[in-house]
Amino acid sequence: MSLNSSLADFSLAELFQIIDQGRRSGCLIVCNLLNYNASAGQSRYYFIWFRQGCIVAASNCLDGRGLIGQIKQRKLVQPQVIDKFCSLAPKEIPLGLHLKTAGLLDAEHLNLLFASQLQQIRKLFEIQKGVFKLDSKAPIPRKEMTGLSLRAIEVALMALRTLKNWETLADALPDVSSAICSITQNKPHVHLKTLEWQVWEFANGNVSLGAIANQLNQSTALVQQAAFRLMIAGLVEEVPLATSTLELSDYPLDVNSVNSSSLANKKTQEPEMLNISASFLHNLVGYLKSNIS
Repeated sequence: MSLNSSLADFSLAELFQIIDQGRRSGCLIVCNLLNYNASAGQSRYYFIWFRQGCIVAASNCLDGRGLIGQIKQRKLVQPQVIDKFCSLAPKEIPLGLHLKTAGLLDAEHLNLLFASQLQQIRKLFEIQKGVFKLDSKAPIPRKEMTGLSLRAIEVALMALRTLKNWETLADALPDVSSAICSITQNKPHVHLKTLEWQVWEFANGNVSLGAIANQLNQSTALVQQAAFRLMIAGLVEEVPLATSTLELSDYPLDVNSVNSSSLANKKTQEPEMLNISASFLHNLVGYLKSNIS
């Protein structure tokens, strides 16, 4: 599968949804058409590699030196040592795992390096004008892989949670007069935040997003954004408000007593992601927020 288009036609969130649901492998190439400053060292092209619907690597170059450059920049391994081991690294093994096996990197180093790659992806969600190419036949460069991976939809949700400018996604947000309805009988297999759990409690097609915002004492914009994330996660869809709308009093919710753990227990215990430590995933959003430029 090969797809070329503008980010005005397909947002990165929607592309990540396609990659995740289709369990696709290959490379997503994103070109930023604005704010390009070559003299400042900013890249215009970014490359995201995925395998079976999971993000496995990201870089702003195709010379296979992205991950190596991060290792050298952070002074995790001496330059002459990293160059020697890279030249001898097996082509079928991710570079990060090869260096860990050799004792040059540890698990925390790999977490840090992968988080840095995810930070690059998060910044792509801020692009105001760009184009992309989705190539399912592109090979995955092992020299850019830490050996860690994360579902594309999890990456998209984390990026959307830290997104401050929603202007480019304004037309994709559900209308405040619409309702949302659950489209799956399965319990969520993605990590949801408190507000997302709260909004999902109303996913029955009978309560407008505006009414949900009033009930939760949240702004309509935040509720719309939470509903959009649930839509991207494949949990709900936007529907016209039912003509025989039930009263909100039929759905009592004590917001002060709601927390993510109690709601998670009501629905299901959130599953742990393979290949990612629980502490790493728990702190990743905080890491991304602290690095917002």
